[in-house]
Amino acid sequence: GQFHCNESDVLRSRWLKQTIESFVPDAFMNLITFSTLDGRQIGDLKPELYDKVLVDAPCSGDRSWLFSSDTRQATLRLIQRKEFPPLQFQLLRSALKALRPGGSLIYATCTLSKAENSDVINLMLNCCSTVTPVDISEMAKAASQEFTFLGGMQQHELLVLPAKGRAWGPMYIAKLQKM
Repeated sequence: GQFHCNESDVLRSRWLKQTIESFVPDAFMNLITFSTLDGRQIGDLKPELYDKVLVDAPCSGDRSWLFSSDTRQATLRLIQRKEFPPLQFQLLRSALKALRPGGSLIYATCTLSKAENSDVINLMLNCCSTVTPVDISEMAKAASQEFTFLGGMQQHELLVLPAKGRAWGPMYIAKLQKM
């Protein structure tokens, strides 16, 4: 198979490539392509090309300030939060266009924001009849020894809660399938 990595920010794209090169054996690097396209355009540029898509959406990145006492930075983050959901929805819509029928998509963020997580997914489910949620509740059971999950989530989504002294969280994941 082929693996396509896209990151519109040139510096982040370079870091992504270096990270992947450090884990993937040289013999398989020819199967990986990298690009710096605007993710909102990939669906139009590469319609129904992919079997699986991961949208690691830009978000308000709560971890960087959850354990901080910098109130000025926290106030700025709260203002920025309002800018992310429209962009996240556009990225998700583009990803679904790029996905083949029967293909699956993971939408991920590193925020606790319902507006950037469940609301974006629910908007997509409500406006797109060709997409359906996929139950990932078994994944939570399998990982429950390591992670703490927010209760009351829908079966197609998980929210890993942050914990002091741990290197992860928040982390939101939702899985969708294109019909």
